[in-house]
Amino acid sequence: MKLPSIQLLRSLAALLVAIVHGAGFERTILQENGSVEAPLVSGLFLNGYAGVDLFFVISGFIMVWVTRNQRHGPVAGIEFLFARTTRVYPVWWFAAGLMTFYALGLQNSMFATIGQVTDAAPTYSGEYILRSFLLLPQADYPILAVGWTLIHEVYFYVVFALLILAPRAFLPIGLLVWGGLVVAASFLMPLPATATNFLTLVVHPMTMEFIFGAVIGQMVISGVSWRTGTITVIAAIWLTAALCLQGVADAFTLKWGRVLLFGFPCAALIYGVATLDIQGRTVWLLPAFVGALVTGMLFQLYPTSLDAPYAVRAEALILPVIVGGGAALMVVWAGWLGGQKLPGATLRLGLALRSLHEAVARSGDWSYSLYLTHLFSFGLVKWGFGWLGQHDALAPFFRIGQPGIWDNLLFIACGLIASLIGAYITYHLIERPALAAATMVRRALFSKGSSARGY
Repeated sequence: MKLPSIQLLRSLAALLVAIVHGAGFERTILQENGSVEAPLVSGLFLNGYAGVDLFFVISGFIMVWVTRNQRHGPVAGIEFLFARTTRVYPVWWFAAGLMTFYALGLQNSMFATIGQVTDAAPTYSGEYILRSFLLLPQADYPILAVGWTLIHEVYFYVVFALLILAPRAFLPIGLLVWGGLVVAASFLMPLPATATNFLTLVVHPMTMEFIFGAVIGQMVISGVSWRTGTITVIAAIWLTAALCLQGVADAFTLKWGRVLLFGFPCAALIYGVATLDIQGRTVWLLPAFVGALVTGMLFQLYPTSLDAPYAVRAEALILPVIVGGGAALMVVWAGWLGGQKLPGATLRLGLALRSLHEAVARSGDWSYSLYLTHLFSFGLVKWGFGWLGQHDALAPFFRIGQPGIWDNLLFIACGLIASLIGAYITYHLIERPALAAATMVRRALFSKGSSARGY
């Protein structure tokens, strides 16, 4: 069973990553056009890489959730690993294949706009491409750079499959031991921001985010429920504040810094929304959304750059958090008052909001495809804007760097729309058929299995 609110968070995580990469495309275009204009995407949106942290915590939660009714043992572990790898690899091979086609043969065409995370392009040796397709750690990013997170994901799946070999009662202890080893080992040796070999992969701090999610999953399936509505509101504002507070990424930020700053609010948010889904109380997502939105919008009004000192950013965040919390309380109060004075209208509004929530949550089905294909979509939009911007009549809207914000705004909007369309197409043409085929094979091999069903 899929939880709609978790699907919604998956979509949010992918969009955060798409926005921060869209900002990178915007900066590149401004530099190419010789413009000194400041990019439109700024402030907390430049920390959208935290969508990866949200993905990792969600992944840990989902692993526990989808195996909650499964008997542990060797067969269950093998089935779990089969289910998860067949979920990840087909779409990855499609996206990495497109990138390989571009890298090896189309670098002078219109697609020569799809960048890597790093400026230095790796050498496209056979070993490099093979390790990229197999999602094995190496010194360089995979050929499609966003795949570095999937290397961590596959590692998570392997270890979780090993934990499933033991009786279910052992799972909390196994997670505790796993986390303890990661903490101890990561402090005993220097680590790069991303795993470059199997050793640095095993002890990388971001593993703790997966463990956070798994612990939350254990709590949810055990029926632990305490003030989940309030926790959801606080966690939403907390995560928004973390996005605002984070400055320029550095060596600490990209390792333990992101775990401490983003991992905890992501875990609290997932606990809240998952429990609210189970209890049928997703109306609490409305004050959480309003509180986070007001907090983020107010912070954006402050002229605070990422390279501003921590104290300056923290001071600029005080008022937005207070007002955002107040806005969330106002929504809660309005809902209570409406329930007292206009119960019929309030009920109809609540049902309409729930339908909207479920409709938007369906985009979570495409989140994996969105994550892997958005660079291609933004690259295509970048090429299109470059072609249209050559015409003087269209320059105010399509030549990035013109006076005003409309050219920048249109580029980001078109990039996100193209990313969603591309994700929808990829999901229905590649991801969904591959998942259906893998499910048929899994059911034939493991007739009584249930792992990964629903996600």
